[in-house]
Amino acid sequence: MTDLATLSQAALHGQWNCLLGLPETSWLDVKSSIYNLDQAGPRAELCKDVAAMANAQGGLLLIGLRTELVDGREVISELKPVPQRLVDQGRHRKILMEQVRPPVRDLRIEWVPCQKDSGVLVLHIPPQPSADKPFVVPATDPKGREGVAVPVRSGDDTSWLKPAELQRLLALGWSSSDEASGPLTTGTADQNTAARLLRLVPLDAPWIKHLRNGGPYHRIPAAVSDEVHDAAEALEGEVLRFRDPGLAAATESFTNAVCELSNVFGGLHTPMDGPLTYFVVPPEWKRTDPARYYEALRENDRAAQSVLDAYQDWVNKLNEKGLLV
Repeated sequence: MTDLATLSQAALHGQWNCLLGLPETSWLDVKSSIYNLDQAGPRAELCKDVAAMANAQGGLLLIGLRTELVDGREVISELKPVPQRLVDQGRHRKILMEQVRPPVRDLRIEWVPCQKDSGVLVLHIPPQPSADKPFVVPATDPKGREGVAVPVRSGDDTSWLKPAELQRLLALGWSSSDEASGPLTTGTADQNTAARLLRLVPLDAPWIKHLRNGGPYHRIPAAVSDEVHDAAEALEGEVLRFRDPGLAAATESFTNAVCELSNVFGGLHTPMDGPLTYFVVPPEWKRTDPARYYEALRENDRAAQSVLDAYQDWVNKLNEKGLLV
């Protein structure tokens, strides 16, 4: 029982005896304590560990088990459940969605109870398409300037890709390096980029459908606002771009429009009463400051229409190039 899919099922069913005695590998990593998500360092460590497995062949990250060194290898030695009160699955997912680019597809984060009020947090990272790689995480240089870095998992260790190797992979196209098939053509590279972007912003994205229904945008569902923010972060954090100038320009325009809409929606208010399931232009403004109220509606409508126009142009150009796959 040494493959990723089988061990993942064993972990999700709490069959810990199946893991005891196994060595850590390129796709199996365990932690005896949780990531303290209130601190920047552990948040970065979480993102590094997940992205490294995504850059390899997927993996299983288990928080609540201990290892011991046996003949130079880390071997899973015992169950060490972590307190459930310290684990927030949603926060783990949000941090990974925001910090790992592109987002890891089909990532599972599950809590498996073991004892009273304690258990194991299971993160299953499925093998990712080559076209999605490399997965990058935020990094800063010694002068505090922002950039990205690429973690890779090799054996039971995680390291950082060296700049020269990263440059080579980006120049060739990461997917071509997996198959040792030489440099990608412009057409193939753009196919990979289109496939990645359409996963970030699918044609049937609910927030796009909501915008198409039209305004006035005096009330925005929280789910739609969150999806717009996520799309803006995903598009803005994208590393690889289209080589075709027209596609590159259309993507940039669409990205800018989505980021602007994200900022506009970020300025909306929570309702004074009722469930916090939507954001609003404060209705009292209509009485106390009607100019401000109607200007906010116009700004929301303008930003939404800019996104729809840029989106339509982007989709049309993808279609012209035969990239709507």
